[in-house]
This record gives sequence, C-alpha cells and structure tokens, in this order.
Amino acid sequence: MYDRILVAIDALPTEENRSAQARAEQIGRMTGATVYILHVAKSHIVPGDITGGAGPGVRSADDDAEDADREAVQALIDRLSEAGVDAHGEIVSATTHNVASVILQRASDLHVDLLVLGHQHHRGAGNVFRSSVAEWIIHQHPPFSILLAQPPATAQGVSPAST
Repeated sequence: MYDRILVAIDALPTEENRSAQARAEQIGRMTGATVYILHVAKSHIVPGDITGGAGPGVRSADDDAEDADREAVQALIDRLSEAGVDAHGEIVSATTHNVASVILQRASDLHVDLLVLGHQHHRGAGNVFRSSVAEWIIHQHPPFSILLAQPPATAQGVSPAST
C-alpha cells in the first residue's frame, strides 16, 4: 500500500501537529513504510543582501528557533523509531511563498506514496490572494496520495467534551 511516507510538520508543539504526527506513526506501523519527516523553516529575503551581492539574500530564523526546530524533528524521529518505524528527518529553509513547492519537490525526490500534511498546511492562509499549502499541492496533481490531518475539535469550534 504505502512504502514511503513524507510527513510535513510544523515544529511548534501544538495539538494540530500532534494529530499529523500520530497519524504518520499509525500508518507507518500498519504498513511498515519508511517515514520521512520534513520541517520547512521559514526564511525571509533581505533586500540589502540581494542588491549588495553579499550572499544568497535568504536568511533563516535565529539560532534559538533553529535549535527548537531540530529538537522537534529529532523528538519525532525518536518517537517513530521507538515505535518500530523506519524514520528519517530533515529541515530545509524556504520563504513563506515557497513552502508548498519545497514540500512537493521533496515528496517527488523521495518518490513517496503518501504525503501527510498537518492542519496548519490546509487552513486558510489569511490572504484572499493566496491558497493554503495543501490546496496548492493538490492543484499540482501529484502522483501520490495526500492525507490532510483532521484538525482538533476545538479548532473547528467544537468543544472536545461534545465530540
């Protein structure tokens, strides 16, 4: 069924992220698939660097954020490994506008059968001119399945007690 799964995560320890991670662990254990964890760290373009020619012009988050990102990815890799799942992880950098294309490119490079996106990838982008990461990826008609992790009940306006 699934031999290679890519899970795109946000490194923040939220209930939404735990939902995507739990699904990836369940599917990985059920199928025996190799699970690849991908965190796309947000970078921004610094105009002075581009016009001055002092490097590529893309700066990543500060060192504390990079350490937290690494720790989050490593913690998930460790959790999956303890559950008997063959897991690998990586952190790449991209501007906000390129997150979807970076995820799609890594999925293609890894020849995945399934892409798991957390809830943060499919909620509205807050700008009527931009689509969500998931929407953009889906419209590219990739040759693999996509699982959009269900948001926690509180994110849908339903209290956990009523579910």
